[in-house]
Amino acid sequence: MNGKTAEFLKSSRREIIPFALSAVLSLAVFSVYSVPLFSLWTAGILLITAVMFLICRFTDKNHLAGGAIIVIMALFLLRTFIILVLGNDFGTGFQQWFLTGAEKAETQFDYLLALLISFVPFFALTVYYFSCVLYRMSFLTLVSLIPCALSVKVLTEINNVYVALIAMLNVAVLMTARRNDINRERVTAGQTASVFSACIFGFVLLVFSALFPKESEARYYDEFERLFMNSENNSPLSDYSMFSEFSGGPDFFRNFSNKYLYMLYGENLPYFKRQTFDLYDFENLHWYSDEKYSEPYYLNDEWADEHRKLSLQKLKEGISSAEKYSPGFVSEYGLSELSDYEGFTEELKVVNVIPENFGAVYYIAPARAVKVVPSSDSSVIYVTRSGVFRNKLMPHAPQLTYQVVYYDEFYSRYFWLELGGANFSDEKCEEMLTKLCSILSDNNDPLYENAAAFLDVHREAMDYRTPEYEENCAQISPEIKSLAEQITAGLTYDWQKAEALQSYFTDNGYVYDLNYIPPDPTVEYFLFESKRGSCTHYATAYVLMARSLGLTVRYTEGYSPDITGRENVFAVKDSCSHAYPEVYIQNMGWIVFEPTIASDYNQLGSDNTNAGINLKIDYSLVFVICVISGAALVIALIVIFTIPAVSEKRFVRRINEMKPGECIKQVYLRISRKTAAAVIKRAEALTPCELVSRIEKLTGCETEDFAYIAEEALFDKTANETGKQKACKAYSDIREAVKVYIKEQKKLRRKKYKAKGNS
Repeated sequence: MNGKTAEFLKSSRREIIPFALSAVLSLAVFSVYSVPLFSLWTAGILLITAVMFLICRFTDKNHLAGGAIIVIMALFLLRTFIILVLGNDFGTGFQQWFLTGAEKAETQFDYLLALLISFVPFFALTVYYFSCVLYRMSFLTLVSLIPCALSVKVLTEINNVYVALIAMLNVAVLMTARRNDINRERVTAGQTASVFSACIFGFVLLVFSALFPKESEARYYDEFERLFMNSENNSPLSDYSMFSEFSGGPDFFRNFSNKYLYMLYGENLPYFKRQTFDLYDFENLHWYSDEKYSEPYYLNDEWADEHRKLSLQKLKEGISSAEKYSPGFVSEYGLSELSDYEGFTEELKVVNVIPENFGAVYYIAPARAVKVVPSSDSSVIYVTRSGVFRNKLMPHAPQLTYQVVYYDEFYSRYFWLELGGANFSDEKCEEMLTKLCSILSDNNDPLYENAAAFLDVHREAMDYRTPEYEENCAQISPEIKSLAEQITAGLTYDWQKAEALQSYFTDNGYVYDLNYIPPDPTVEYFLFESKRGSCTHYATAYVLMARSLGLTVRYTEGYSPDITGRENVFAVKDSCSHAYPEVYIQNMGWIVFEPTIASDYNQLGSDNTNAGINLKIDYSLVFVICVISGAALVIALIVIFTIPAVSEKRFVRRINEMKPGECIKQVYLRISRKTAAAVIKRAEALTPCELVSRIEKLTGCETEDFAYIAEEALFDKTANETGKQKACKAYSDIREAVKVYIKEQKKLRRKKYKAKGNS
């Protein structure tokens, strides 16, 4: 080992413990995301920590050059971090991964690399500075708590070994810092500097906390509310348990409160229907129901017998069977791609609905619901022709739990559309389904029942277009129809037009705003002027545009369930009320479309791997923190710089107005108790001669006349105007000399500390 290496290792001894602490903190953070200790990431942590410590040591000796290196490096790392985090989803995936401890999103290389270039340099810089440069136990403790706080935030246990190591290394840093202070006679910053540093650190901590994406609702809050909140005070308005005469409920109830109506237990839940409306009142600007489609029509079991057969998988199998019986059937209707696809499956799903002391005349269910299965209620459940499950008159029991059996609304839907299963007009669909039923019936194929069920749904949808419906469509304004035609120009099939109308709202600057009250409540004003409104505005505009194109559409009000902190558990509150359109799509049935908000229905929602946590940044809180901190800083600066100056001017003015004897006494007391006290211990206990002598020795300020003048004034001897002027002059000279002396001493201490540090 040569001399330079030995010297380097000797000088690095004081950094060994801080280096270990920084590395352990980084490893603890990575352990939260299930990264094993023995991996390449550990090697990366140690390497980056070592590089950062070398840069910090260089900066400690070369402030300007080192500071420039750190700033440039920080900007480069920040840019790289942003690129890694944003990815292809604008940071949503990283947020879900980071804030759930890699539970709700799959760990990716980019995510771990983002941790490596953010947490590791941060720990290295802060630990080095608060241990090797200016030891601050409070700051170092806060930094050391970050891995523990992060593990609590993401509900992940942290290895106790890391906790023990962090605590032990903090104690070791404390002991080392104290020993170094004693050996080097190091003078730490005063009280003012400590308070200022704490304020800066607190401000940064608050801002980062506010900028940190948070869940829009605390996890497990639903359980807390159910256990500790008085459910009697949380019962919603009684008329909300009944059907509405007119549309518009979602607007009111979304602003009403967050009272729980249901807890749902299932996976990837769709929207739940409450009520449908069929005709639009253009004069009063609301929807109302056609009695034919709102009154009880089917029994629950009758509905289930038919709608259980509406499996797209069974329809696809029936199409394939028809091709075997009658070759050329598939090619005749352009169904070759669908028929040849082998991976298409569809199974019934079940969601458990638990009302929160809420009895309603209706039972919430998705668009493709098959059956409602109550737990114990003896009342008969009916279904309307528009698919609303309900009692005839009275609400069900407030605590009645029930299951809803339904077909998937997402996976099979998009596969079916992509494979060409809905590339039909109404007439062509009737023809194809009729021929399919005939072929399957002639060959005694049990899949005939499935094909017949789809044909019945198609004919029912065509019957929905009653003369009243057509007359209502004729009232749609030419402006709305023209816009709809522009949006769907060049498109052939209903599902293509329905998706184009859906995308129009999300791609053209429309703003979802529950608090907005338009000066003109018409659909035209919403579409062409404000482009701002509630789900009622969006759904109404969509339905009218779709109907103007000849699509079969109805306006629906129901619920968009809220996620909770628990997997496969959803909440329905009155604020979850939502309005949306249901469109009849050939060979599929009634399908939900979503023009208002991002969701799985318009493929703008987060994908399934990221579901389970809804994040947001509280920018208003950031603004409040900055305003309050700015005001506090201004006040502090005024206090620090203005009050001493004002106090000094007031003192000078006062002594100038005093009689000579009183003036000299006050000047002496001011010097002994305040001015000289900054450089001489127990200055007030010294005699005037001793005090002046000590001041002259320290600062070089010659004021021997003041000592005799002060003694005479203190012993009540006669003082004249000349003595007063000399006392005032001495005070001014001493005050200035003490200031210069304090500045010089600070410079000497810095040089002395730097020299001892280098040695």
